Amino acid sequence: MEGSATGLSAQPERQSRERSSVGWQLLWVLPHLAAVYVIVNFCTPYLAGWTRGKVLPVLQMRSASSQFEFLFSHLLAFSFIPAFLTGLANVRFKQKIAEFTWVVPTVVLAFKMATFSAPTSVVAGQSWSAFHQYFGGGFLIPEYRSWEEFWQMIGSNPDMIRGMAQHTFTAPFYAGMGYSVGAWLSRRTAMHHFVNAKMRSFEQRKFGVHS
Repeated sequence: MEGSATGLSAQPERQSRERSSVGWQLLWVLPHLAAVYVIVNFCTPYLAGWTRGKVLPVLQMRSASSQFEFLFSHLLAFSFIPAFLTGLANVRFKQKIAEFTWVVPTVVLAFKMATFSAPTSVVAGQSWSAFHQYFGGGFLIPEYRSWEEFWQMIGSNPDMIRGMAQHTFTAPFYAGMGYSVGAWLSRRTAMHHFVNAKMRSFEQRKFGVHS
């Protein structure tokens, strides 16, 4: 009887610890989400500009696309890849919640698609679907030469408006998927040994950190 009473008294304590653990896990999703949106808003445009301006000329593959046209046409690669690599860094923390970072951007994108009201293209005189709005390609965006042209383009070019919508809502979906896949791999494969060794080596060289 005494052992049974002890077990019953310990059960609420275990449940409290489990609830506390779940609460901390949910709280940790915020930094992971922040990382995804920082990647989309800063790393993605930078990587697109660097690739177009530095990498392609070296490879003798200059792009005829404008800056924004190139960015919007390659959002998947420039959002998914850096987020995937960042997700691999979860190996240092081994937080399972990082694998679910894709959920919030996906829900937001799904809501935008479900409530999308197709505008009429000024150029073509036709409307388009939610899928085309958030996943379609074929951007025609000229290069701008002044801030006045830039703001005029934002207000009048339907492809610019569509591209901005994809950067705001679709790119976080791509990045969230990449981040979650990277976090999943870091927890479930031997890759974490390699990443840990490289990061320890970097810390020792740069900061004299010994673990």
